[in-house]
Amino acid sequence: MKGSRRLGSALVLGGGMAGLLAAAALIEYVDTITVVERDRLPDGPEVRKGVPQGRHLHGLQSSGVQAMDTLLPGTMEGLFAAGAHRVAMPTQALFYGPHGWMRQYPGEHFTVGASRALAEHIVRRALLGHAHVRILEGAEATGLMGDARRVSGAHIRHRGTGARESVDADLVIDATGRGSRAPQWLSELGLPEVPATVVDAGLAYASRVIRPPDEATGRRFPLIALQGDPRSGAPARIGGMMLIEDGTWMVTLAGTRGAHPPLDDEGFLRYAQALRHPLMSELISQGTPMSRISGFQNTANHRRHYDKLRTRPTGFLVFGDATTTFNPLYGQGVTAAALSAVTLREELARGPLDEEGYGRTQEAVIRATDIAWAMASNEDLRYPGATGPAPTARRKVLQRCSDRLRITAACDPVASQALFKALTLTTPPREVFNARTLLALLRGPRHPARYDLPPEHTGLPAPTTDESYTDESYTDETYEGRTPMVESETEKKAVVAALERLGAAWSELDARALGEVFTDDATMIAFGYLRKGRDEIATRMGEAFQGPYQGSRIVGDVLEVRLLGDSAAVAVVRGAVLTAGETEVTAENAIRSTWTLVKQDGEWRVAAYHNSPAKEDMPV
Repeated sequence: MKGSRRLGSALVLGGGMAGLLAAAALIEYVDTITVVERDRLPDGPEVRKGVPQGRHLHGLQSSGVQAMDTLLPGTMEGLFAAGAHRVAMPTQALFYGPHGWMRQYPGEHFTVGASRALAEHIVRRALLGHAHVRILEGAEATGLMGDARRVSGAHIRHRGTGARESVDADLVIDATGRGSRAPQWLSELGLPEVPATVVDAGLAYASRVIRPPDEATGRRFPLIALQGDPRSGAPARIGGMMLIEDGTWMVTLAGTRGAHPPLDDEGFLRYAQALRHPLMSELISQGTPMSRISGFQNTANHRRHYDKLRTRPTGFLVFGDATTTFNPLYGQGVTAAALSAVTLREELARGPLDEEGYGRTQEAVIRATDIAWAMASNEDLRYPGATGPAPTARRKVLQRCSDRLRITAACDPVASQALFKALTLTTPPREVFNARTLLALLRGPRHPARYDLPPEHTGLPAPTTDESYTDESYTDETYEGRTPMVESETEKKAVVAALERLGAAWSELDARALGEVFTDDATMIAFGYLRKGRDEIATRMGEAFQGPYQGSRIVGDVLEVRLLGDSAAVAVVRGAVLTAGETEVTAENAIRSTWTLVKQDGEWRVAAYHNSPAKEDMPV
C-alpha cells in the first residue's frame, strides 16, 4: 500500500458480480463504499430480475474463483459448503469439440459447478462482512456529477418512491453491465464518443434445471459440453450441462443465427436430440424438470474502448460488462470480472489515483479482459451470419493456432493442459504457446484421431461422425510414445477407481475395507511410519480411526497416472487428511503421495504407498 492515497468514499453502480468484486477491490483503500443496485436483493441464493443470465449455465473458472478468494478470503470455502462442486478439468468433464471427444488427461485446473444466484449470494455475503461497505437497494444512477475533468459523484433515483438525490464520492465505478449508460453520461459532460467494437454470432440460449435420474448419474456427469463446429458452414447447435447445488443439473442449449433453441418442453428435447452427439438428450430425457425453460438472446461481444479516449475524467472508472461484454457461451464473464478486480486492487496499491493514475488503472482493468475478448470474438466470427470487423491476418493466424491446439489436445496431454490453461484464463496466450506446447503441436496428428466415449459410457448411443475430418491411416499406435488410447484410459480410470475405494473406506472409518485395497505384502509409509503387509496396515489404521483419525477423511486430486506395462501403475496424488472439523486443503495440511499399484486377478491393488508434506520448491 506504499504510495497509495486512501479515498474517503466510493460509489459502485451495479450490485451484480462485477460490482461486488469491484467493491471488494476497494476495501483496503476506501473509508466508505456504497454499492447502488436497482433490485431489491433476496436474503438467499435466488434468481433476481436484474440478472437476465441468472437462469443459465455459468462457468466459474479456477483462476476466477482463486481471484475471488484473494479479494474475499473464504469465498471458495463458502461456495463448497453451500453445495457447489469442484469439477477437475478435464478429468471430470466430457468435451465434444469440433474434432470429437477430448480425452480426459489429468490437469491442474477446475471449474466450479454452482448457479449464478448461489455464487452472487456467497460473494455478497462475504462483502457485507466488512462494516464500511453497504448496498443501497432499489436505486439506480441517472447521471454523473462533475465535468469533463473530474467526476465528483452520481445522481441517484430511488425506484420505489421516485425520490432523487445527488451523492458525492471521491470515486465512481460504473459496473451496471451490458446496459451501461456511461457513454451517454460522459457525452453529457462534454467528452467525445466512446469507440466500440461489436462481434455478434446471433447466439440465443434456452436453459432449465433438471434433477438426474439418481445421484450417481449426476456425479458421473458433472460437466458435459457439446460444442459446435464452425468449419461446417451451418449454424452452430451447442449444449452444456453442469452439476450445481442441490444435486441438480443446469442444462443450457444454444444456437447461432438460424438455429435458436425452442422454449417449450417438446422443442427443447427435440433440439437436444439434434446436437452433434446424443449423450445430452439421453440424460435430459431421463431427468426430472425442476424449473421452467428460460430464454436469453443478448449475447453479442461488445467492447467499449475507454482505454482509447484521449481525455478522461478523474474520479470515474468503468468495470466489468460495462466495458467489455463476452458471449456468455464461453463461461468467462465472471472470471474476467474477478481478474479485473484483482488488477484494480493492484493498481490502487501501486500509486495515487491522480490524472495519470486513473488512465493507467482504466487501461489495466480493460487489458485484464484481453484474453477472454480475443478467444470469444475470434471464435464467434467464424460462424455463418456473424457480424463484426473483417478478420485481420493476425486473427486468422490465431484461429489456425486454435484449431491446431484443439486437434492435438484431443490426443496429447501437453496440448490438453495448454488448452485448459487458456480456457480457464489462467495463462496468457504467449505463455500457453511455449516451446513444450509448440513441440506437441508439431508432433501431433495431421487430422483428429478417432476417439469415442470411454467404454463405461458405451451403453449410450454411438457418436455421429464427420468423415471429412477423419484419417483412416492414423491410429494411436502410430503416434510416437503413445499406447492405444481406449485401453490405456480404461486402465487409468480403473486405477483411480481403486484409490477412490480406499478413500471411501477411510470416510467410513472401515479399516478392514481399507486393507482390502492393498496387496498381501504391501508397504505403507505415512508421515514417517512404516507398515508392512495388509493385516498390519488394517490393524494400525483401525487403531488410528479410534484415536487421532477419528472423524477424519481423505481428499485429493490425482495429478498423474502412469501405466508401467499391463499390470503395474504409478499414481501421484495431491491432497490431505482432513481431521474432524477441517474443511479444506491448506498449505499446512497438504500432502503429496505416490501409489504403486499392481493388477491381481483383474483388480488393481496398492502394493506400496508413500507420502510427504507438500512443498512447492526445493530450498536453495
